[in-house]
Amino acid sequence: MLNFLKQTRKFINSAEPVCIVLGNESCDLDSAVCAVTLAYHYQQQRGQTNSLSNRKTRNFLPVLNIPRRDYTLKTEVNYLFDQQSISNEYLTFRDDLQQEFLARSEFILVDHHVSPFAARCLEVFDHRAFDEKAQLANDCKVHLELVGSCATLIAELILEDISTTVAPDVLAMYEILFTMLRSTIVLDTVNFSESANRYTPKDVEISKKLEHLLTNSNSDKTLSERNQIFDELVAARADISRLTAIQLLRKDLKILKNTVHNLSIAIPGFPMLVQKFIERPNAESAVKEFSEETNSAIVILMGMLITNGNVERDLGFINLSSGELCATIQQTLLTNTEPSLCLQQHEKCDFLNGSFYKLCNVKVTRKHILPIVKQLLDKYQM
Repeated sequence: MLNFLKQTRKFINSAEPVCIVLGNESCDLDSAVCAVTLAYHYQQQRGQTNSLSNRKTRNFLPVLNIPRRDYTLKTEVNYLFDQQSISNEYLTFRDDLQQEFLARSEFILVDHHVSPFAARCLEVFDHRAFDEKAQLANDCKVHLELVGSCATLIAELILEDISTTVAPDVLAMYEILFTMLRSTIVLDTVNFSESANRYTPKDVEISKKLEHLLTNSNSDKTLSERNQIFDELVAARADISRLTAIQLLRKDLKILKNTVHNLSIAIPGFPMLVQKFIERPNAESAVKEFSEETNSAIVILMGMLITNGNVERDLGFINLSSGELCATIQQTLLTNTEPSLCLQQHEKCDFLNGSFYKLCNVKVTRKHILPIVKQLLDKYQM
């Protein structure tokens, strides 16, 4: 893997035909691991007739869809990659690439399927419902399935490919991939927690196949390893001791845009409860600076805390300059039934004139809220 990543540095802004394997803009563990592992696999499979990578002239370049400066914010990504001796000097980030290079490259999208590069997209892997505005190329190969982790879909593809194209003695080449994919599935599914309800039978099936290849051990040991992996990754994700308030706002960020009215909504996610974030002495100034930096009229804060396997979530709505849109979003989410958020308002909370809620249905994540907010933003008339 490390040799592959070193080799990919030669592909950056080169004249050679390149296919960029691009994760989403939040660059969480799922997105980063899927980009790196799929690019590695396709590079190894070049020329194989059962793979998209059968064009021998194409190289595959994994790209983390954030500026290089923000990599330190992705603490769980840093932790897992450091375990595999993958340092950031061998990784490629969005701002490493020139516009001219992007304009003539092909793309594979992982962990998202709405992108400004959709028209030149060869393949998509995502675990969200299909967005009609995706505008993918007609010949784009689409793998969309509502599983707990996109890593499940990438692992499924790799396992199918190597079962017929790679000799058993070459499986050792894939040990790092299997390790990273399995760890990602464990984190994304909240370690297959019943209360979080983030996993599907396929997540369980693929995880077990990876575990068999990695350990071939008994179920008790496998369960113990899963628990250790989950606890370590949750701790790494929650390690915000060195992050400023504004870095926290950028750590796990989604931005929705209405280009007609030049209106943006920022939705940062925290590995802590929103109520704790707004208690920080400089939180108010950080949110104001952040909204200006991202040109966001509304900031929707989403917090999550996991303690001994128990999940807590909360929300905050801060209206900076959107008129009635923020109130419309709040009312829609309060009355939404599919899913029901079961929101309980924090009455005595004075922070930038915002509204703050406990999210009692802890099964609801940003993935559920995003399409609701996006639909309201797209329909908004100033």
